[in-house]
Amino acid sequence: MKPRRIALTLKRVAPAVAAAWLAASPSSAAEPGFTYVGRPIYSDPVNGLQLPPTCIIEPTWRLRISRSEMEVWVLNCDSVARVWLLTRHPVEMLSAREARLRFEVIDERVFPGETAGESLSVQCTAPVEDAGRVVHGARWRGSGHELHLASAQGALRVDAARRQLVDTDMNGLDCVRFPDREAMMRKLQQPDRVPR
Repeated sequence: MKPRRIALTLKRVAPAVAAAWLAASPSSAAEPGFTYVGRPIYSDPVNGLQLPPTCIIEPTWRLRISRSEMEVWVLNCDSVARVWLLTRHPVEMLSAREARLRFEVIDERVFPGETAGESLSVQCTAPVEDAGRVVHGARWRGSGHELHLASAQGALRVDAARRQLVDTDMNGLDCVRFPDREAMMRKLQQPDRVPR
């Protein structure tokens, strides 16, 4: 086949191949088997938390594991609830109180059908303070300005030695949500829409 004919054939075939490929894989993040493990996430005072474009997190969906460099996050990515275990490392100290941070996802659980911050929550404590607990399939009962855990399908804890999330029982688990605080934190995160 002559070079000119090959070039013309490629011009006709390439768009069709690209369209078929895009139709077959709408979004890699939406695929059930897709994982964010190993993904670096940066945070700095100017730009804030730089999550993947399809992921949403609120301040009350994060839990810092005391006496460790780990955190547990509950978030939505492509409308699918996930639990991430991450390590946290300073990249650069910008001042005495501010730093640029690098997080890395080291373990992940995916919970299709759950709602981050509602049925999937990190707002729990247990007898071992630094173990980090997450409940899934949670139902809540109101008590004044608080929501207390009424029931849950299961729970996870952080195994710090193995650096992973593991299933755990719910003995001694106490989970309390504060809707007023959640709403206030959500409002503080909203960009200022008033023109200056």
